[in-house]
Amino acid sequence: MRFSIENREFKRFVFRNPIHGFIEPTIPYNGKTKKNIWIVDMSAGGLKYVSDFEFGVNFIDMYQIQMTLENSELLLFGKIIRKKKLSNNLCEYSVKFDFDYHSN
Repeated sequence: MRFSIENREFKRFVFRNPIHGFIEPTIPYNGKTKKNIWIVDMSAGGLKYVSDFEFGVNFIDMYQIQMTLENSELLLFGKIIRKKKLSNNLCEYSVKFDFDYHSN
């Protein structure tokens, strides 16, 4: 896998080729299904992804993110804290991980 490293609070890995993953709400769960996302960077504190689905930004909704990294399946939980419009149908989102949340 090819990536570059940015220095911030946590080292951030910027993927040269975005990693495919899925995201779905866990709290409050309203019956929505998994959505495809493309993860463009990741650190110990969170990740950034691109999607053609519009997500809301708030500090209540909890999301579950599934991805495969170096042949390891990852299941991560976090909140969307930032949204940046890239084009008419594409947005970039920042997710802050929540390590205190445990799924059922």
